[in-house]
Amino acid sequence: MAPLFANSLFQDLTQLFTEADDYNVKIEVGEGSEKEIFKAHSVILRARSPYFKAALSSTWVRKVDDVIIFSKPNISPKVFRKILKYIYTGEFSLMEDDIQDMDEDELLTEEDNSLIEDDVQDILLDLLLAADELALVELVKYMEEYIITYERDWVQENLASIFATASKYESFTRLWKHFCGEMLAQQPNTLFNSSYFLSLEKPTLLEFIERDYLNIEEIEIWENLIKWAREQTPKIDHNINQFTQNDFKELGNRLDDFIPLIRFFNISKEDYFSKVRPYEGILPDDLKNELKNFFESDNGSPPKDHLPPRVPVSQTVPDSVIVNNKQLTLIESWIVSSVNDDTRFNLLNEDCDFYLLLRGSRDGMGLKPFHSLCLYKGPTLVVIKIKGTNQVIGGYNPDSWSKIGGSKAKDSFIFSLGKDKSFNNIILSRIEYNKVAVSNSGFEDLRWFEGKYHKSNFERQIMENSDEEFVIEDYEVFRVVRCCE
Repeated sequence: MAPLFANSLFQDLTQLFTEADDYNVKIEVGEGSEKEIFKAHSVILRARSPYFKAALSSTWVRKVDDVIIFSKPNISPKVFRKILKYIYTGEFSLMEDDIQDMDEDELLTEEDNSLIEDDVQDILLDLLLAADELALVELVKYMEEYIITYERDWVQENLASIFATASKYESFTRLWKHFCGEMLAQQPNTLFNSSYFLSLEKPTLLEFIERDYLNIEEIEIWENLIKWAREQTPKIDHNINQFTQNDFKELGNRLDDFIPLIRFFNISKEDYFSKVRPYEGILPDDLKNELKNFFESDNGSPPKDHLPPRVPVSQTVPDSVIVNNKQLTLIESWIVSSVNDDTRFNLLNEDCDFYLLLRGSRDGMGLKPFHSLCLYKGPTLVVIKIKGTNQVIGGYNPDSWSKIGGSKAKDSFIFSLGKDKSFNNIILSRIEYNKVAVSNSGFEDLRWFEGKYHKSNFERQIMENSDEEFVIEDYEVFRVVRCCE
C-alpha cells in the first residue's frame, strides 16, 4: 500500500495561499474604499469551485501580462478571505482571523469575545450567500448547519430578513422553510409587520400560509394577504370603493392560490362583513354562496369539506409534529429528575431547551442524514411515531451520538407515550446499571432504523411484546440544552 503524505500536502497548499508569489489570477473584491485585490492560482480555483471552473475557462476573461483579472464587487473582502482560505486548505473558521488580528500577548476579555462574536454574526448571511454563488456545496451545508445549531438567537433577532433573503435560494431550504419558517409560525406578525413582507415572492408566502400551525387570527392572515397582493406590480392602491372590474380580476389572479387556504368559516361574522365581503369580487362563485349561506342566515352551517381551524403553535412543541407541550413537559421532568424520582410531573427548578436537528419526513429517514445532522451534538431526545398505531415512542441520550457507539450513558432512558395524548399507558424505562445504552444507530433496546424493539438492557418493557417489529411514520431528533449548563 502506497504511503499517504496528507500533512505535507496540506502544508504546501497552505503556503500557496499565504505566499502566492507565482499567482496567475488577480481577484478584485469589494467596491470603493473597501476594495481589495487577492492573488490566486487558476488551477486551484477551478479544481475547487465549479463557479471558477466555468468563469476562468471562458475565452472572454480579461488578462494583463498573462494574469487573469477577475472582479467580484458583490462580495466583501472579509468574506472572500475566509472563503479563499477554505478553497486552498479545506479549513474554515469563523473567528480565527479576528483572533489572529490581536497581539500575541493580548488576552481575550469577555468584551473581546462579545465583539468578535458580533463581528462574525454580521457576515454570517454574506458568507452563506457567497459560498452558494461560488458553488461550494460542502461549505454551504456547513454554514447552514452552523447557523441552525449555534446561532438561534441571532436568527431570532433577524428572523424576517433571513427568511426573506434565504427563501430566494434553493440551497437554503432547510434554513428558511423549516428553521425560520417554524420560528415565524410562532410569531407570524414578525414577518407581516416587517419591511420584507411586501416583497416576498409568491411561492415563499404560499408555503408559509399553507401551514396548519400559525399563531395568529385567520382574519389577520386575510388582511395581510390583501395588503401583499395590492402592493405587487402594478400596485392597486386606490380605495376599494373605487375598484373597477379589472381591479377585482387582477387582485383575484394574484390571490387565486391563497384563497383555498383561508379558513373563512373560522372568521367572526363582524369581520366577515367588514373585511371579507367587500372583496367578494375576487372569490369563486361557489365559495361566495357558501359564505353567504353561513354568515347571512340564522341556521347556516359550513360545508363538510371546510378547513379546520389552525392550531396555535403554543399548543405544540416548537418545531415538532409528533409531541405537544404537555408531553414534552413530562419528558423534560424525566431528564432533570433523579432515577428514584422519575414519576414526578413538574418542571422542578430547571428547564431544558429543545432544538430540532432532524425530522425524518423532511431530512430523510435513513442512517445517513441521522449521522450527518445528529452526530456529536451533545444530549438529544428522539421521538418516533409508529405507522398504523399512532403510538409515540422514543428515548433520551445524555451523551453525543457517535459513529463508534457502545456508550453506557447511565442517565439514558427510553419511553412510550401510548397511542393517544391522554397520558394513559405511559411507560418510562431507564437503563440498567452498567449496561450499554446506545449504539451508533439507536438505543440498545430500540433500533428504530431497523424497525425493531427487543427488551434487553433497559428496565421496563415499552411495547406490547418484548420482541416487536414496527414501521416508522416519522421521527424527530432534538438537541437538548439544560438551562443550568
